[in-house]
Amino acid sequence: MSYDAPRSRQRMLGIVAVSLFGALFARLWFLQVMTAPEYRVAAETGRVRVITEQAPRGRILDRNGIPIVENRRTILVTVDWQRYTDLDQADQNALLAKLAPLLDQDQTMRTSGTLSSGDPGPLVAAEAVAAPPTSTTVPGAPSVPTTAAPGSVEAPPPPPITPASLKKRLADKRFSHFKPVPVAEDVSEQLEIYLTEHAEEFPTVDVSRATVRHYPYGSLLAHVLGYVGQLDDDELKAFQNEAKPYEVDDDIGKTGIERALERQLRGVPGEVRYEVDPRNRPVRVISREAPVPGNDVFLTIDINLQYLTEKSLAAELTRAKTRQDEDILDRLATFQAPAGSSVVMDPRNGQLLAMASFPTYDPAQFVNGISTAEFRRLADPELAPFHHDPLVNRTISGEYAPGSTWKLFSAYSGLATGQIQPNTVVDDGGSYMVGECGEGCRFQNANAEAHGPVDLQRSLTVSSDVYYYKLGDDLWTRRKEVGDEALQQTWAEWGFGEETGVDLTGERPGRVPTPDWKLSYNRELFPDDEDKVAEFGTWRVGDSAITAIGQGDVTVTPLQLANGYATFANGGTRYEPQLVLQVTEYDSAVVVEGFEPEVLGTVDLPPEWRAPMLEGFKGVTADPKGTAYATFEGFPLDRFPVAAKTGTAQVESKGNSSLFAAFAPADAPRFVAVAVLEQAGYGGDAAAPLVRRTFEPMAIGDGTLAALPPAPLGGEFDVTLEAEVNAPPPSGEAD
Repeated sequence: MSYDAPRSRQRMLGIVAVSLFGALFARLWFLQVMTAPEYRVAAETGRVRVITEQAPRGRILDRNGIPIVENRRTILVTVDWQRYTDLDQADQNALLAKLAPLLDQDQTMRTSGTLSSGDPGPLVAAEAVAAPPTSTTVPGAPSVPTTAAPGSVEAPPPPPITPASLKKRLADKRFSHFKPVPVAEDVSEQLEIYLTEHAEEFPTVDVSRATVRHYPYGSLLAHVLGYVGQLDDDELKAFQNEAKPYEVDDDIGKTGIERALERQLRGVPGEVRYEVDPRNRPVRVISREAPVPGNDVFLTIDINLQYLTEKSLAAELTRAKTRQDEDILDRLATFQAPAGSSVVMDPRNGQLLAMASFPTYDPAQFVNGISTAEFRRLADPELAPFHHDPLVNRTISGEYAPGSTWKLFSAYSGLATGQIQPNTVVDDGGSYMVGECGEGCRFQNANAEAHGPVDLQRSLTVSSDVYYYKLGDDLWTRRKEVGDEALQQTWAEWGFGEETGVDLTGERPGRVPTPDWKLSYNRELFPDDEDKVAEFGTWRVGDSAITAIGQGDVTVTPLQLANGYATFANGGTRYEPQLVLQVTEYDSAVVVEGFEPEVLGTVDLPPEWRAPMLEGFKGVTADPKGTAYATFEGFPLDRFPVAAKTGTAQVESKGNSSLFAAFAPADAPRFVAVAVLEQAGYGGDAAAPLVRRTFEPMAIGDGTLAALPPAPLGGEFDVTLEAEVNAPPPSGEAD
């Protein structure tokens, strides 16, 4: 028997034990040392929840620092979609059946004024919020109750809240299912308290307070301000950044300044890190990074002038509907006057002082998301004959035939090409035979009125079409010498046919028709018929003649027209229209970015050309033969002379559009105003009275914006009363 065998077995067992313990210790070392950071992160992730706090957007203020868009607190009722879908069908139905009557009763009481809505608590950075008044006084008129926002598409009374409507809301694709879905906004504090105290009865339901956009002046300036809505996938890709990160259901500027200056207005989101227990319930706050509000944006707009412009626009469209349209065979027919726009700017620097578009809308409708039904009422193309596209900013997107307001630019074409001189006289017998094609080419003045011998100055005062028919005819006849596009090339110097560059989305370029454009357009119309292309696509002398008076295929936006007259008013400098003065830190005087006037080009206007044209424009309002003389009777022209041009654009199968362009004081202009009223009659009958309304407070006062009465909070007025109070008489002059 060998004594070595037990020892060998012991040694083997020892080696095995040591190996096992070595492997165990190696594994423990690997887990505790090598992978410790990884498991630490996993452990932290398991017990920590990070909640993003959205930052308030920056404010939007007018040129004087008056807030036009602020932030306010609101009380939201939300449903956690993930937890809601975990409930069985019976519990879901029971929850909605219990919640809907409470929300509906609260909505009814708030609508009737029995309960107040919203959160009276302090806002971020303690910004003050002034509640819109329930009534106001129209300046210069007796005290009357106000109507809804003028020209806006009024929201209907809120529909009742039912279990079915809540279920539809929860299924709405506008809302992300990764965050609580809002089912009611602006609820009362009483409901907030009740739901909080009875939380166990309403599983998945929560009540929270959020910061949303507030509009102290209602619908005023809606098209310029724009609105905010939930971002989509394309916007998330385009705007995502590390400094101000977005989440999938964040809000973003959709239109207007809210869109154009989104990167400035958006704040830096905050973060709250919670420690949670195994059941995902908060235990304590680990850390908090407060959100940083976005920057404030100061506009060049004067809110008082904006109010005056908007109510004047609404009033004149309302007044136009009471007048008979004598160009319609039905003598009882009145003007439709469904829409219009007006622009006021400073010709000295291109700053926009007011931009009004009618009809308008209330941007508050988009707060917390607009319903599909409400959006359809505003934007459905099939409903356009009824709502007239209230979301469209006609100052930059409306393209109109300029009518006789175009004669400024055609006169310049004649002077620049040497076709006319200021003293060139044309015998205006009321009609003009273009070329030698017979009576079919005889064009007439408005109502075939004869003006006798007219020079450049007189042609503008009395609005002689014959003078400009002949100019267009002569330039086309001389095309071998001056070129086929002599008119169009000079019009381009004023910026027509291209966007102005204003800091808003949706701007249209207008159209300056050329022989090549006409040929191309008709090839698209008749792709398989060269005979029709040759017949309708060939530029002829009549095209030049009709285009020279602002008819035919030429179109401009109201902003382009205003910028053109501003260029003339200041002596030839064409500015990019400026809408933003500066950007500052939130509720601070610290400037983040300043904006200076930008020159886009110049137009050569020697005094020997400009002086007679200026006198012609002054005669429009001051000369008894001027096309707006009757409209400006009683206006203090001696203190505040107005140079202007009326325009009447004929639209196929529709009533005439009324246009008016003016600048004042005529000899040292500080204001340029353009008005375009669709299907409202002659330029002197609708658009000219609008501009008179706009200029009059400044003319009576000290000639500056300081003379304007303050715009009332809420921005409301009685449009019917405004149409009657201090209404300038229509000129009765054809144009």
